[in-house]
Parts: sequence; C-alpha cells; structure tokens
Amino acid sequence: PPPHATQCVGSDSGSQMANVSNSSLRRCQAQGREEELRAKFKELDTSGDGVLDFQELSRFLRQERPDMSDKHVSLIFSKVDRKGLGRITFEDMVEYILSMELLEAKQGHRKATQLVAWDGPEQLKVNGSWDRETRLALQEFLAVQDTPTAKVVKPSQFVNGQMTSCHVIVLQEFLQLCGAPSALASPGQQGGGGQASLACGAWTDRTTRALHEVLLSEGAPTAVHLGEAFLQAKFGRNTVYALQEFLAMMRKSRGTALSVAR
Repeated sequence: PPPHATQCVGSDSGSQMANVSNSSLRRCQAQGREEELRAKFKELDTSGDGVLDFQELSRFLRQERPDMSDKHVSLIFSKVDRKGLGRITFEDMVEYILSMELLEAKQGHRKATQLVAWDGPEQLKVNGSWDRETRLALQEFLAVQDTPTAKVVKPSQFVNGQMTSCHVIVLQEFLQLCGAPSALASPGQQGGGGQASLACGAWTDRTTRALHEVLLSEGAPTAVHLGEAFLQAKFGRNTVYALQEFLAMMRKSRGTALSVAR
C-alpha cells in the first residue's frame, strides 16, 4: 500500500464520523480556498448575520443573469439549503460549490477521455480517507481497464479491499497507459542511464508522482486547484480527495456518484 497511507489520510473509523459540512470544509481547506470563499460569503452576506437568505442569494445570482426568475432562484436556493431551514450557511455554500465543480469536471471529462468508464457505487464518499470503501472503488475501476494484468484477473478475487502487489501492478500499468511521464520507461535503461518500467508491484514515490500526474491531467478538481504543488506532494489526504473525484468523473451513469460525505 502507499507508504504510511493510514496515518496520512485517516482510518475507516475516522471517516465514518465525518459529516457533510466538516468534510466539505476540509476539502476546501485542502485546496487552499477557504479564505477566498469566506471573503466571498461575507461579501454576499449584506445583513451581516452570518447566513444568506433568499434575497441575498437572489441579488448575487442576478448580477450575472438579471432576467433569472424567482422560480429559478428558489430552485437553486433549495439545492444549497440542504436542511430546508430557509438560510444558507458558509458550509452549505462550500458543499454546493464543490459538488458543482465535480459535476462540471465530470461532464467535461466525459467528452475528452479515452479511458474505460465504470459502473461505480452511488455513495462513495469524497472525504480524503484511504478506507476500504475507496480501495474497493479503485479496484472495481482498475478491473475494467485495458492493461495486461487487468485482462487476466478475476474481478471477484481482485476486488477485495486489500492493496496487494497485484493491485499495485494494475495501477502502475494503468498509469503507464495514461502516459504519465513518471510512469514511462526511458531509453538507456540497460546502460544505466534510463528509467525502468514503473510496473514492479511495489508502491514507490515514483508511483505517487505518476498518480498525481494523471489526476492533474484528467482534471480532478483538487489536483487542478493545487496545481504544481500537487505534483510535488507525497501520498496523503489530497491524493485521496483527487482520486475519489476522478473515480466519480469516470463513472458511467449520470450524477457525480461520490457524495461529498455522509
């Protein structure tokens, strides 16, 4: 498995305790956007009471679309106000923004990707936790990809929630298939001056780098917001956020598939 993965990104029990608002806020913080979004929320909160009411949201939406109907504004308000309390908190706004960004990334990605889509679960969490649920989803996705090892594995045995050398090899082959620069072998390897194939079955720093390259190139929102810093980072919570987003983007059916957190 990725070195120190459990310590870096949380355990199964920790992820079960996370609620929607906390998970959304943590992902916002991981992307380095909390200060920016709080400033925007404060600007919209003209009454200064710490929440947005219908009129405050309406004024904001109609800055871009003056002809927006009350019915349309009401529809958006109800989507953001998940609890139905008649007011929108900062956490509500963050969750809505992150969900919409993921949906837009999925829609744009579907038109451009050559990768094999998959029938993913409805409620895999985007919570940054390297838990069994996330590992199962990754394995289900890898099992349908066009790599040498994926073609011969039995899905019933391959999708088990554990991360063995077999799973790592399929992931590494997938990263090579995607053309990640860190995953590709380079000339001169026999003479000691090149780079060997990544597919060795051991999770190395090079594997993490290649994974980050693919997640960034495929447009996972967390990877995109962090940019170059994401490429340089070790395996951690941000890796898993971006991986969970990517799995949602690759799902066949409509919707984002991965809830922000439950």
